[in-house]
Amino acid sequence: MKFTINDKNITGELGYGKLPVSPNDKAGYRPMELFVSSLAGCSGTVLWNILQKKRLGVKKIEAEVSVSRNPEEANRINTLTILAEVHADQALSKVQAAKVAELTVKNCGMIQSVIGSIDISYEVTFTGDSD
Repeated sequence: MKFTINDKNITGELGYGKLPVSPNDKAGYRPMELFVSSLAGCSGTVLWNILQKKRLGVKKIEAEVSVSRNPEEANRINTLTILAEVHADQALSKVQAAKVAELTVKNCGMIQSVIGSIDISYEVTFTGDSD
């Protein structure tokens, strides 16, 4: 990875293309947005793969992420909550969904990289019928 820094932003030249990063959302993606996106992207992919192995006929997963930050500690992220809503042909029970959520967190490298520093909550729900 290569990054070029100037007065407006930092531009990363990555495998998929260029990625502008800036604290000003008019000049690039904010660092917090990218950080949260990496956690949502990694865990969403892991969750998708787990559900595919269960052959539930997953159509899509929508994740809603909320964060709380501490302005007294460099605005660090204290807590992060991911609510993943699975749209599938079949639903898991609440107990099974909780086990899938736990397995997702355990196998997501991005979450595992920060789990000791940030209080992370991950919940999986299904649309339609469930126990």
